[in-house]
Amino acid sequence: MAKIEVFSIRQVIELTGISEFTLRGWETRYKAFKPKRSATGRRIYSRQDIQKARLLQTLLDKGYKIGNIAKLSLTDLEKILPQQEAVSSTLTPSPENLNFVNEAMDLAHLFKWDVLSENLHKTRSKMKPVAFVTDILTPLAGQMGYLVGAGQLSVGQEHILSAFIKEQLILIQSAKKNAKSKARLIMTTPDGDLHDMGIAFASSLSRLEKIQTLFLGPSTPKIDLSETCLRYNATHLLISSTVSEEEGAKESLFSYINFLDRNLPGNVVFLLAGRNTMQTDLNLKRPLVTFRSMSEYHAYLKDLS
Repeated sequence: MAKIEVFSIRQVIELTGISEFTLRGWETRYKAFKPKRSATGRRIYSRQDIQKARLLQTLLDKGYKIGNIAKLSLTDLEKILPQQEAVSSTLTPSPENLNFVNEAMDLAHLFKWDVLSENLHKTRSKMKPVAFVTDILTPLAGQMGYLVGAGQLSVGQEHILSAFIKEQLILIQSAKKNAKSKARLIMTTPDGDLHDMGIAFASSLSRLEKIQTLFLGPSTPKIDLSETCLRYNATHLLISSTVSEEEGAKESLFSYINFLDRNLPGNVVFLLAGRNTMQTDLNLKRPLVTFRSMSEYHAYLKDLS
């Protein structure tokens, strides 16, 4: 049975940064929360109450009125915010793993980085590598991306947590065995797209499946990528695109991909992932596989290896 998390008003204040006066006002005047009572009569709040409090503050900062949003459910509040880019996984974390992600985000909010780092190391030592990536690190990165986009996590906190996640990926890869597949995989993001978390996960999973992998990092110009693929004798090319030309990419994904299509051998399989790939209509003659989640990508790797 999943552990039921309850929090005191002091813990809610600490985890959200919202004053007791404000929280009490939202609760008594606007009915934003309906806390239960402990055996001693004290108010106790749930994890959902904390998430709702953070969302309410974010929306207030964006100009919304508390009287118009206080009674909305957590789900309805989330729908108001712009859709945020996050590392996706169709795998549903177990209650235990979900608790770990929630606790990790609490530690990030409280700047308790030493404790968070130690918890990550301990959890990695207890789990199988692939499960640690898909069930712990992937949802952790997804939650981080959502909170940053919602204004509930600072850029500084994001950078520190991202570094911790990438450190764990490096430690996992350091224990990998030699590649056994004939596939030779290159991965990057288009020129101008600096979002590398997705391909960092993809690189770790491919290496864990013993596939020879060349991780180029983000933002590779198309001419350089084409030359690298030829010299590396790549059989597969993974491109993760999360931003459009209007959002910072040097050119449209259509233009970028079609240049590669014209300049690479026809046997190189193109693998595409990321939000922007779902919005671009590509008509290529070569093999093309699109992934909507990290779990889809992992299933493809298992067949490839």
